[in-house]
Amino acid sequence: MTYQRSVRGAWPLQLLACGLLLSVSAGCRLHPVSLASMAIGDAINDSDVKKRQEKLFNQPVAAADEMFGAREETLVYADDANRELITYPVKGDLLNSQNWAVESRSGKLVALSRVKRNIDGVEDVIKTAAIKSKVMGKSPAECRRDAELKEPLATLRNRDSGEVLRVYDIRNWTNSRGARYCVLRFDGQDRCNNIRLIGVSASTTENPVASSTE
Repeated sequence: MTYQRSVRGAWPLQLLACGLLLSVSAGCRLHPVSLASMAIGDAINDSDVKKRQEKLFNQPVAAADEMFGAREETLVYADDANRELITYPVKGDLLNSQNWAVESRSGKLVALSRVKRNIDGVEDVIKTAAIKSKVMGKSPAECRRDAELKEPLATLRNRDSGEVLRVYDIRNWTNSRGARYCVLRFDGQDRCNNIRLIGVSASTTENPVASSTE
């Protein structure tokens, strides 16, 4: 994830497009990016994200732990051991469908996003079910072929369990308000054991999840 110097004329993703990375500079100013075509209420989320990012940017990771509480998981990028994506539950989320996603580089916080599973409701649930039979128990190569996925935007490893997550851009077959990413989780034998479709409610970066080479 990286912060943009300006949001004018640029749109987000990769965290949804992907430049999950672009002109990164430790001294750049923070500008929250409204993800295109978001559901009602996202303006409030953007305001919340902006306030939080101003407190967190360039601070040690402990600052995010203090703000959000217990971590859900800590993910390390396969292509950059100094880059982490840390997720936290969203307090008050009764459906347990949202997370704060914080990116750190060399121990400093650089980006913040609020993400939601099945952001497009029933449509995402149906898509997930359709993909599940094509990926469960399969290798990364088989998943890509059988589910017609592109190369992963990012490959991350859970620091505690060792499980690998591969993140794919699926905007080519979801609508503008739907999920941006398909996240497949792989066990120790590199076989898929879980699938989630993820959307972005608000973010300080255009491409929240992409690899460092994007």
